[in-house]
Amino acid sequence: MIALYQPLSSLTLCFFQAVLLGAVLGLVYDLLHTAETCPTWQTALRDALFWLITLGAYFVFTVTLSGGQVRGFVLIGMLAGAVGAHVLLGGIVRAVTRMVCTLLRYITRGIVRLIRIFIRPVCSLGRLVQKNLEKIAKKTSISDKKKL
Repeated sequence: MIALYQPLSSLTLCFFQAVLLGAVLGLVYDLLHTAETCPTWQTALRDALFWLITLGAYFVFTVTLSGGQVRGFVLIGMLAGAVGAHVLLGGIVRAVTRMVCTLLRYITRGIVRLIRIFIRPVCSLGRLVQKNLEKIAKKTSISDKKKL
């Protein structure tokens, strides 16, 4: 059973946990919005994904740590944490995310180039085998006609 009156220390702990949750959600927002220029539908999709994550996290937080009670200071703490993380760490997170995406793009391009290099001989060998099989098929079909 949830006590109606909780000690101030547990409410303060809940507030600071809400600030921490807000900071994490602020960093998730910065991770999702690394691209400066993107189509409107992609921005809307990212925003919808962010709000689904936020609502799910708020629901779990409210049920588990806040005792199932919707409290205003939890929302204020989450907002303060999100804004603080966005202002203090947002630029760094976006820059690091862009560098990681650029690195992954270069690695992917390199792998694709290697695959193309290795596929060319295999394809040429396949064409050579196909031509030889066609010659063999023609020879056998001609000899079969002569027998008749």
